[in-house]
Amino acid sequence: MSALSDELRFPYDKAPGPGEVKEVVEGLYWACLPLPFRLNHVNVWLLKNEDGWTVIDTGCVTKSIKECWEKLFAAPMRGEPVKTLITTHGHVDHIGLAGWMVDRFGAEFVGTFGEWVWARLSHSRDVPGSNDEHHRFLLGHGFDEAGADLMLTSRHRFMDMSSTIPGAITEIRDGEIVRFGQRDWRVIVTRGHAFEHASFYCEKDNVLIAGDHLLPRITPVIAVYEMLPHADPLGDYLNSFAQFASIPDDVLVLPSHGRPYYGMHTRIRQLQDHHTDRLDATISHLRTPQHALSLSKTMFPHIDGPENIGFALGEVLAHINYLIHDGVVGAASDDRGHIIYESFA
Repeated sequence: MSALSDELRFPYDKAPGPGEVKEVVEGLYWACLPLPFRLNHVNVWLLKNEDGWTVIDTGCVTKSIKECWEKLFAAPMRGEPVKTLITTHGHVDHIGLAGWMVDRFGAEFVGTFGEWVWARLSHSRDVPGSNDEHHRFLLGHGFDEAGADLMLTSRHRFMDMSSTIPGAITEIRDGEIVRFGQRDWRVIVTRGHAFEHASFYCEKDNVLIAGDHLLPRITPVIAVYEMLPHADPLGDYLNSFAQFASIPDDVLVLPSHGRPYYGMHTRIRQLQDHHTDRLDATISHLRTPQHALSLSKTMFPHIDGPENIGFALGEVLAHINYLIHDGVVGAASDDRGHIIYESFA
């Protein structure tokens, strides 16, 4: 969530406008959709096939995003059908219009099984026990009843930004070679930002469609959620960088937010350094025992609004859980039922 990175090279000065595209390599086009969040855009990728198009990621359900897609369908895509829809992961800005697009074109829906399941659970209102579990999770980490209720209402807003998640999927797995856009791509499945996030590397053209995993100007959200309260997504994220070691540093990285860039291994080092600094800060602040919401307000002093406070809490818990797994932080409950964390270093 913090800004980094002067050492990267950006081949494009600005993103394409609404309904417009930039061709980044032959037959692979960059489009940019407006998002109604603080992070105000998402990149999607259009690849020309012999018989239509492959689309990677969709944006979410808003009037302005649907208007952008209508312009893209009519002009750059020349009215030719979407034959394959691929989603990098299950967050609403990437998968929210998947059902709408699959229904419209009869497209094959492709992604990782874990992200498909996660999206079907997290973007549905009627999953038994989900609201109660989320409510308990928030109260345990320092929210009062009113704050927890506001967070639940905020989560429902995200659900309203998703069309129905398609009922079937063509699964892809780490290391597979898949063909789309008249190219072969190696699938790289990572954990951390999501449970089974998919990136795609084309060795022939030296292009990496990186999704949210390797963003150029911000760090992707690495968060703990109520479904897996003891997970270590930060450990998963840091370990995932080894999966990119064999890719040349001059690869053209196509991220889901921000502009395409060169300097992937430099960016990985920056991301590693950022999380090292945040872990050190977490240890320092937890020399005073406190619950996670209190630490979130210290670590992210300018965050406001329930959506962003939720992301901050999740990020703080990711760093805490990493340190718990490392034996540096411990947890205990106080007399109000809050989980109190304390560092031993």
